[in-house]
Amino acid sequence: MPDPSFNEQVWDFLLSGGFFMIPIGICSFVGIAVCIHRAITLRWTAVIPMSLRPDLARLSDVFREGRAAKLLLDFRRSESPMGRIGRVALSTDFNDRVEAEKAVEATAREQIVKLENGMGVLEVVITIAPLLGLLGTVSGLVGVFATLGDGADHSDPELIAGGIAEALNTTIAGLCVAVIMVIAHSYFIRRLERIAARLEVIAGHLLHEYFKSGGAALHAAIPGTAIIEPGLPSVIPPRPADDPAREAGKSDFLS
Repeated sequence: MPDPSFNEQVWDFLLSGGFFMIPIGICSFVGIAVCIHRAITLRWTAVIPMSLRPDLARLSDVFREGRAAKLLLDFRRSESPMGRIGRVALSTDFNDRVEAEKAVEATAREQIVKLENGMGVLEVVITIAPLLGLLGTVSGLVGVFATLGDGADHSDPELIAGGIAEALNTTIAGLCVAVIMVIAHSYFIRRLERIAARLEVIAGHLLHEYFKSGGAALHAAIPGTAIIEPGLPSVIPPRPADDPAREAGKSDFLS
């Protein structure tokens, strides 16, 4: 349990900063909330759900066995970035691979932009937190030096030094918030770059295997298989018990 004296020191530090500690504190809470949300959203299991990984790891087998319609249904049931990209890649609305690639690229860009939600907030926090700290320090220094010019005897160096030290507390607080947010922002940017690169590789491989195996004709390869919308009844052949996709584990392709 923290030492009560330490808690008192922290509280005194926050109070000594004056009014500007309030917006700096708000910035810190907003930044932490955004970091938590980004950490949850940018998990690999949220971007590429575990339910899609076995088939993605065995695409050639999926298309060869006539399970393209089942894979498309799985994509449509998933609201993940990979699901949205996959349902476009396997769509029957395109005449050739070139059209499909353009649509997939546009969808991938859209998904990356959605994944970047909140990064702008972190950038604002990183920018304004030290500025608020500096503003609080300047405001405090103005108050300190104003007392020296009011005609009273306030020439005690210790009092002046103490007032200046308190005024600098807001700068310390603002810089601390900014440093933490810079680290978090840099981490999430690198993670977004990895996600974008991985989605690009998977989408390219998906399109390659899809059109190499026959494209839209795959959806009608097996009698009783139909392209359906989520929530509608469907007739889809069961997955074989010895399907190697069931045994697909973690792979370099998906991680």
